[in-house]
Amino acid sequence: MKLLKKLLATLIILALIFVIVAWFLPKEIQVNRHIQIDAPVRVVFNQVNDLHSWQKWAVWNQIDPDMKVNYQQLGIGEGAGYQWQSDHKQVGSGSLTISSSVPYDSIVVALDFGEKGLATAPFRFVEENNQTTVLWGFKTDLGDNPLYRWMGLMFESMIGPDLEEGLENLKVVSETIWQEKQPLVRLQTLPDMNYISLREEVEFNQISTAMARMYGVLYTAIQHRNIEMNDMPFAIYHKIDGEIVDLECGIPVTQITEGTDLIQQATLQSRTYIEADHIGAYDSLGETHQFMQDWLEAHNIQMAGAPMEKYLTDPFLVKDTSQWITAVFYPIVVN
Repeated sequence: MKLLKKLLATLIILALIFVIVAWFLPKEIQVNRHIQIDAPVRVVFNQVNDLHSWQKWAVWNQIDPDMKVNYQQLGIGEGAGYQWQSDHKQVGSGSLTISSSVPYDSIVVALDFGEKGLATAPFRFVEENNQTTVLWGFKTDLGDNPLYRWMGLMFESMIGPDLEEGLENLKVVSETIWQEKQPLVRLQTLPDMNYISLREEVEFNQISTAMARMYGVLYTAIQHRNIEMNDMPFAIYHKIDGEIVDLECGIPVTQITEGTDLIQQATLQSRTYIEADHIGAYDSLGETHQFMQDWLEAHNIQMAGAPMEKYLTDPFLVKDTSQWITAVFYPIVVN
């Protein structure tokens, strides 16, 4: 009986020590890892800001290939997120939300593991000489539970390797995209745009000739009417029917003017697009269009109108076609 009492007393003392020491252990835990990536910050940032891309590099997304993911707000940028469900004990179920996204500087991700608690995962990006240093952290509040406080001592060894592996994967993905010069797709909401334009049905193999003629007419109208051009010229491909293209060539202007029998004047209403820059000659633009169409299908995002090209490089000033930049826009349905 005395032995039992001593054993009970020892257990009570140990339990008290366990609880008392726990109060002096850190309540908030933060694990950090960093890596240097041989790619510009815009490439690396895009892989974190687009939650669909996490399937390519985040360790937790790769543990269970059958994990069910339901994206919110297109899965891209501040306010976007997803819910996940998995029968794998290392994955479980929960939700993730981008609570802050400052382009090319930082991203903060909020994690909800249900009964297992909450956490945040901040990312910091610093570019120098086309190289990007990424700092990725994991922060959580362990609360007042003594057991959780003791478990916090193991977070460095539990979470750290996953962050390291994820960053190594992010490095491979980003450097591959940069080396292969893959287009970078991003969301953009364009403001209202006043413009003048010509719209015609032209044969597909005569697009370049038709554009040169149409822009010539528009530039002449701008000069004669003393209209101020305020952005680079664009083209909208309203419809492609076999070899016939319903083509509109436009030039943004500061104010609406009266139209003519040929020249239209209008305002393109503000809307959300996916946008990617095509670098190179115009005759290879089809590759970027196909890339963006595949991207839309992979992201399960619907188009909401005709694609648009904006010609950011003046071919009369830059003769090297490999340096020409064309921004390609696809209007999309925003949930």
